[in-house]
Amino acid sequence: MIDLNLTIIFQLAVVLSLIVILSQVAFKPFLRTLQARKEQIEGAEKRARELQQQAEKLIERYRESISAAQAQGATIREEIRKESLVREMEILQKAMEEANKVIEEMKMKITEETGLARKDLRLQARNLSREIAERILGRNLA
Repeated sequence: MIDLNLTIIFQLAVVLSLIVILSQVAFKPFLRTLQARKEQIEGAEKRARELQQQAEKLIERYRESISAAQAQGATIREEIRKESLVREMEILQKAMEEANKVIEEMKMKITEETGLARKDLRLQARNLSREIAERILGRNLA
């Protein structure tokens, strides 16, 4: 059988008092530290999730801005291309007009020079024919 003596009660009192003292001195501060650490980690995780959401929103806005800028750039490029085509057509039209003007001037000059050349050739032909006739006839035909 179990003998209950004073040492068992004393040991039980020491164990219980140690449990109470350690509970107040070590276990509760340790549990408070664990709880604080847990709350700190949860807070950090929550902040990380919020920052991740903000980053995703910023990335989405950035992508939208890039898409809008690319669309605007494409529109501007198309407008510039159209303007350059119009300008090119104007330049070509002007060049064609100037070329036609130069061609007409050249035609007129050629016509004038042809007329002068014909006149000169007629005169030379007349003089040559007169000279030939004078040599054949052997007299001066004035």
